[in-house]
This record gives sequence, C-alpha cells and structure tokens, in this order.
Amino acid sequence: MSRLLGWVRIAVIDLRGDLRRFVILFACLALGVGTIAAVSSVGAALQAAVARDARVILGGDIEVRQRGSDVSDAQRAAIEALGETARSIDLSARASANDQSLLLDLRAVSDNYPLVGEVVVDPPASLSDLLPPVDGLPGTVVDQGVLDRLGLAVGQNLKIGNADFAIRGVLVSVPDQAAQGFQLGLPAIISDATLADAGLQQQGVLSRFGYKVLLGDTPAVTAMAELDQAFPDSNWDIREPEDAAANLRRFFDLFARFLTLVGLSSLLVGGVGVSNAIAAYISERRSSIATLRSLGATNARIMVHFLTQVMLLAAGGVLLGLLLGAATSLLALPVLSGMLSLDLPPSVDPLSLLAAAAFGFLIAVTFALLPLRGAQRLKPASLFRSSKSDETRLGWRDLVVWQTLVPLVLMLAALAGLAVLSTGAPWLVFWYAVGALVAFALLRVAAWLLQAALRRLPPLPEAKLQQAIRAIHRPGSAAPVVVLSLGLGLALLLMITLLDQSLRAQIDSAVAEDAPAFVLLDMPKDMLPAVQAFAAADPDIDELETIAMLRGSIESVNDTASGDLGALPDDIADMFEGDTALSWASDVPEGSTVTEGEWWPADYDGPPLVSLSTELRDALGLALGDTMRIAIAGRPIEVTIANFRGIDWREGGLSFRLLFSPGIIEAAPQTLMGSIAVADGAEPAVETRLGRAFPTLSFLPVGDALKQIEDILSNLANAVALVGSLAVISGVLVLAGAMTVGRKQREADAVVMKVLGATSRDVILGFLLEYGLLGLLAAAIGAGLGIAAAWSILTFVMDIAFAPNALTIVLVILGAVVSTIATGVLTTWSAMSVRPAKQLRQETV
Repeated sequence: MSRLLGWVRIAVIDLRGDLRRFVILFACLALGVGTIAAVSSVGAALQAAVARDARVILGGDIEVRQRGSDVSDAQRAAIEALGETARSIDLSARASANDQSLLLDLRAVSDNYPLVGEVVVDPPASLSDLLPPVDGLPGTVVDQGVLDRLGLAVGQNLKIGNADFAIRGVLVSVPDQAAQGFQLGLPAIISDATLADAGLQQQGVLSRFGYKVLLGDTPAVTAMAELDQAFPDSNWDIREPEDAAANLRRFFDLFARFLTLVGLSSLLVGGVGVSNAIAAYISERRSSIATLRSLGATNARIMVHFLTQVMLLAAGGVLLGLLLGAATSLLALPVLSGMLSLDLPPSVDPLSLLAAAAFGFLIAVTFALLPLRGAQRLKPASLFRSSKSDETRLGWRDLVVWQTLVPLVLMLAALAGLAVLSTGAPWLVFWYAVGALVAFALLRVAAWLLQAALRRLPPLPEAKLQQAIRAIHRPGSAAPVVVLSLGLGLALLLMITLLDQSLRAQIDSAVAEDAPAFVLLDMPKDMLPAVQAFAAADPDIDELETIAMLRGSIESVNDTASGDLGALPDDIADMFEGDTALSWASDVPEGSTVTEGEWWPADYDGPPLVSLSTELRDALGLALGDTMRIAIAGRPIEVTIANFRGIDWREGGLSFRLLFSPGIIEAAPQTLMGSIAVADGAEPAVETRLGRAFPTLSFLPVGDALKQIEDILSNLANAVALVGSLAVISGVLVLAGAMTVGRKQREADAVVMKVLGATSRDVILGFLLEYGLLGLLAAAIGAGLGIAAAWSILTFVMDIAFAPNALTIVLVILGAVVSTIATGVLTTWSAMSVRPAKQLRQETV
C-alpha cells in the first residue's frame, strides 16, 4: 500500500506543471457533464413537482369528468354525497369587443371553486367576490392576451356568447391549469350560473363537465369504486391525483430522456477529446516514460502513474460540469415554473449530479484506456530512437488482448447500465448504443480507407497537393482522430437541424396549404341552416363543409371488454376511456382511402357496419368481419367491421377514426363539426362578421392554432438545439485537441520544408490543403450519418415526412470544412515560429 501511495504522490507532483495543456480536456468534460446534470436535475424537479402537487393539479381528491353532457341528477347527488364538491364546465366560446372577436377556453365554475390551491388574479381578489353579478352585470376574469387583442382594460365590458360581462381582473394562474393540456383559445373564468344567460348552456361534444371532490377520510379508491358500482353504465371518467399527473409526468419523462441522450452524445464527443488530450500528453512524455522503464518501472507502475493523472484531470472537468449544471438548473426552474403553471423553486437534485459525475468519470477512463495502454508499450530503447516513431499507437491486435478488451467492455457496460438507470428506457439506450458504435466504426473505417486510397495514388505534378496528401496518410497522422472528432459533432448538429426543419415543413406546407380558414366546433344542429345561409351570402367564403359529431362508448371488441384489451398506444387508449367522437357517412370522406374491404353503397340499408382507421386496426389487431359493441346515448349497438381506411389528416377533410354506415345513428343526439374555406387574405374580415352574426358559435381560426403548435414545436426545438449546440462546441474543442496530437510532427515537417527552401507561405498553404481535405471527408461522412439519423427518427419514431433542405446541408458541410481549416491553422501556428537549427539539434540529441 505504501508503494502504491508513493506512486500516486509522484504522479501528482509530475502533473503540477502541465495543467494548462489540459484546458480542452476540462472543457469537453465540463460541457458534457454540465448538460447531463442540468437536464437530469430539471427533469427530477419537474417530476417531483408533479408528484408533490398532484392533488392541486387535479383540484381535489377525485374528479368525475364527462364530455358532451352533464351528469344526471342522481349521479350528481351521489357525487356530492362523497364530500365537498365543486363543479366546473370547460368549453370553447367566442368573446367580442370593439368589432373584434377571439376564441376563449372558457371555464364556468361554482361558487366554491377551487377546492384546492388558489386562483391568482391581478389585482388580488377571490373569485367568489369577482364573478357574481353587480348591478345586474356578471363578472369575469380573463387572460392578459384577451385585453391586448381586443383593446380592453380591467373594468370594461366584454361580450361572451350573448351576454355582457364586466372584466374584474387579469387571470394570472389556475391551480389545475397544468392538467388541462393543449388549449385552443385564451383562458377565462365565469360563474356557472351565468351560462344560460349567455346562451352557452348547451350539451356539446366539446363541453367537459367536471366535479372535483374533497373526500375527507374516505380513500379515493373506495369512492371511485362506489360510484362505478352505483352507475355501471355511466360514460364518465373518474380520476385520482396520480391520473391527472400521469400525462404531465410522461411528457416530462420523454423529453428529459431525449435531452439526456443528446447530452450523452456531447459527452461521448468530449470523450474523444479526452483521448486526444491524453494521447498528446503521453506522446510528449515518451522520454520520461522510457526513462522510468530503464529504471525498472513495471506496466502497473506506468498505468498507476498516468491513471492517477487522468482521474485528477477528470475530477477537475467533472467539478466544472457539475457547477455549470447546477447553475443552469437554478436559472431554468423559475422560468419553467411560469410556463408550466407548476411550483418549481430553484433547486438542484443531488442524485442527478451524482449520475452526471459518474458519466463524466466513466467517459474519461474509457476513452483514456487506449492511450494508457499505449504508454505501457514504450521500452527503454525509445530513448535512442527518433521522436517521429510512435510506439504508443495501438494496433488491432493490441485491442483484442484481455488486458485491453476486458476493462473496455466492463466500462462500456457500466456506461450502458448507468444510461438505462438514468432514462428508464433499455431499448432506447440499446438502439442509441448501436447507433453510436456504428457512427464510431464508420468514421474510423472511412479514415482508414481514405489513407489507404491516398497511399496508392500516383505522384501528382503539384508539389503542395502531393505534400498535403502525404501528410494525411503518413504514419502517426492525425487524420483518423480529426475525421472522428469532426464527424460526430457534425452528425449531431445536422440531425437536430434537419429534425427541426422537417417539423416546421410539416406545419408550414403539408398542413397549412390545404387547411381551411376556420373550423366550427360543437355547432348545434339547429344552427346549421342559418350558418349555411350566411356562408352562401358572404362573397369571401368559398366553401362550407359540415359533418355530424356524436359521442359513443366502445364497450367491447370481439366480445372482449374494453378494459381487458391490454396496453394500447396513448392516442388509441383515449378512445376506450369514456366517450369517443364518431360519426356516420354515406360516401368515403375526403382525405380517406379504403385500404381493405369495401365501402357500403350510399343508399345502404342493412345490418350495422362500421369503418375504422388503419391506426385502430393495427393497434387492436383487427380484421374484416370482426365485431364491436358501441353504446350511443345509452343504447348498445353491435356492429361489424366492413372496411379500413387510411386517413391523411393533412388534406383538410372532415373525418373520424370510427364511422357508422347510414341509417343507424342519425337520430341520436349530436352536434356538428364544420370547416370554412375563404379567399386569400379575407380571414380577419370573415372572422369578425362570423363572430358578430353567431356570438354563441365556437369556431377556431386555423392560423392561430397552427401558430400555437408552431410556437410549441419551436420552443422544444430550441431546447434541443441548445443542448445539441453544446455537443457541437465539444466537437470543435475535440477537433482542436486532435490537432495537438501531431503538433510535434508538424513542427518537424515545417522545419524540413524550410530547410529545403519553402517559404512560410508554402508551409501554410500545405497545411491548408491538408486540413481542407480532412475537413471535406469528415463533413461528408458526418453529413451522411446526420441525414440517416434524422430520416430514421422522422420515419420510424415520429411518422413525419423527411424534408431536408439542400442549402442547409451544403452550408453545414462548408462550415465544417472552414472550421477544420481555421482550427488546424490556429492550433499549429507554433510550427511557423520554430527555428530550424533548434529543431535539428533536438532531433540529433
């Protein structure tokens, strides 16, 4: 033990004067560790907040929700018997003032809302004081955006539906807002007692009636079971706090996983920088290592010496990364708190920091292993050999010996295990690891093939170009390291850029091109003649299209109860939880294509048939002739699957995943969904006229909805791009480190060229050609990897068309070449100032 401590002490002393050369190593580790620490810490804070505030997010101990219609009097009495109950009704409604209108996500609440938490209003006041009528005029609190867009202020009046409301405050936050999901309009709150006067007391598909209950001592599970037993045929959805937080938790978890993997990519790229830095350090310490060898140092002594130094250096880089990650977490959480309506005080998660530190140390040791094994190959005879010979470089045979292979496999396994623990997604980590290994292998093989091909080229007439080519394929060339370093960073940058562009293209072209100007939501059937007359008389309206909307409950599939169907994709599972939207059709809807089976005749009059989307078929494993039992308005209907449709939702046609044949459900309670196409540029005028003519009609300007979606995607893309840019910065740093590996060799080359009569201009031009060729190869391979990765994710994961931008790809490749040239020149500028006499004396010593 004393001998080991002595070796460690000497290693520490030996490192003291060389810390400045490891700036790139510190930066690479710090960026990677900091990224993972920040993402993990923020993700942990979000998960903790969701778990802690689940009851507030739900708004009570349980919530009973029903879409389309309110619960019966008997059901309401049973709910209220469980404990204190607050009612809320969520619906879309139009608000108008000053000849302008907009869509509201309106919530009508009972006097005791909220049961848990607090509605924050500016100026501060209680809802119970703000909403009741004063001098016959009811009150409302609205989002600041309502005031800004309609040119109003607190104290003025606003028309919602058919009634005037006094604006008594600005709505700042609602305790259960985080569980509401995507909203089409701006939020506003009124009293549920004023709905009828406003003409908004309608039973509609897009209305949601909710009852939040404080149970006291009754367990939530017991209360939910009692309601289900008392009303087994009800169409309601009963949730407890954990259910309300599940979607939020799932979203945060998926986003954190993705960003963690991007951060790990940054750290992997940084690992190449660690390898480069240690390789350069060991190469310059050849004489010292050979001297130790001549004094009897064993392989163990050499390994302990340099491994101690690697661990100390890694500790410095990891510490910087943890400080960076902690600071980022402290700054990001308050910002996210306002965006997500969650209480997120500034905090740092110790376990996240510990995991990030473990990643940093594992990466450092894994990537330093091969240079350290190379240091063990040096013999005392190296003192008498040319400094140009590199005995520290490992060949393929050296990689498969157990002293190298076993530790390498163990550390890679530890990295994979830690990644699985951090993300909780084994298959995601597996495919990520496969992709990383393939990328490393392709870049290595590409560099090897380049060198092999250049060696076989016949001599070129241009001396400078010939010199640049020889510099790439000569022994000890930094070409493999440069190609690997730049290729990885470029692949990640291009992948993120192409993902962002494809997502935006999906919205800007595929959707917006064919989308109608307005979508009519939850329109009462008796309003249709008036809306049709309005559309026919308005010269700016090109087309009005409507389709019936009904609510039905899927009770069974092939005699298997809906609750026993097993795990389903989230969007499909939602159709089996309570009611789902459906309709009927005589003809194949626009945008739909029958892919299997036959469509029924327009005058069909036979047993009940149903047409399903291909997504439903694939999720449930259905076939033609299978049966379903669907309850509509409390009446169960046995239907047979007649065909399956592929639906292109981007074409703007009105359709549903589930369509009945005609003659079965037309008489059931229903509302209408519709679309209006208008002349180019006429959207604002038509919106104003439509809102004035039908104040109770809810309709959505598609442009506003698309902008909301685009803003959400933009924020997500910016977050990913920010994290990804750190990986690119790591790639540039790694590139700089790669250039230092062969610095001594380039200094020697510059001296030889000067002795033979070359000018400084000739030397610089030779380096420019060398770096330009290397940068072009690395950019080509990295671009191919980035394009392939983006295409795979969009095609197999997101099911979105791949829309690459050729100009972006060209600019990224040119930028990579320029970066390689600039970085190479900057890191080898010292070769210009080396005096030939000094260099030649060192070579002869």
